Amino acid sequence: MRITIECYGASARWCGSDAITLDLADGATGAQALDVLADLYPDFAARRDNVAIASGDAIASPTAPLFDGDVIALIPPVSAG
Repeated sequence: MRITIECYGASARWCGSDAITLDLADGATGAQALDVLADLYPDFAARRDNVAIASGDAIASPTAPLFDGDVIALIPPVSAG
C-alpha cells in the first residue's frame, strides 16, 4: 500500500521535505510508518519518540492500521515562551 506523510514544522527539516510517499506492507500501522522514516532519515530518528501522528482532524493511535491512500501528518513537539 502507498501512504503520504505530511511533515509540519521541524519535522520537514528532519525529513528534508514537506511530504513523503511511502510504500508499506498491507496492514502496516502508524508506528511502523514512523519506523521506516527513522530508518530513512537519521535526523528524524533522533526525535521519533517525541512526534505524534494525525489523521484528518485528530491525533491517531500509532497502533491503528493504515490503509492504501491514507494521508497522515507528523506533529512535532511545540514549545512557546
